[in-house]
Amino acid sequence: MKKLHGEVYFFVVTWLAITPAAGLYFASSIIYVKAKHIDPSQIGDFAFLLPVMLICFLTLFLIMQLAAYSKFRTGFFSAWLEMVFGEITVEGLYERGRQARLEQTRVSQKRGNS
Repeated sequence: MKKLHGEVYFFVVTWLAITPAAGLYFASSIIYVKAKHIDPSQIGDFAFLLPVMLICFLTLFLIMQLAAYSKFRTGFFSAWLEMVFGEITVEGLYERGRQARLEQTRVSQKRGNS
């Protein structure tokens, strides 16, 4: 995992750190509501669903980052910024990702032959 691009590594670590805690908080708040016999219609606001929205938001970013890394070998936002500033084209991103995958295949074949 440490071989990931810095931006992708940040999103993986952030997701692993925040998502379980937010899920646990949401589950405990549901248990609290059931234990105190609170009417669910009384808590039907966004503050109660904030952990769920946070989990969805972080998961969306994680999937975006991992997809960009698997295709371009860089993070989504890094690739986007490189394209906006004209440092590279979409074809260049695809080529860089293809070259990195070929290099990785060669290294793994080399290890297998040794």
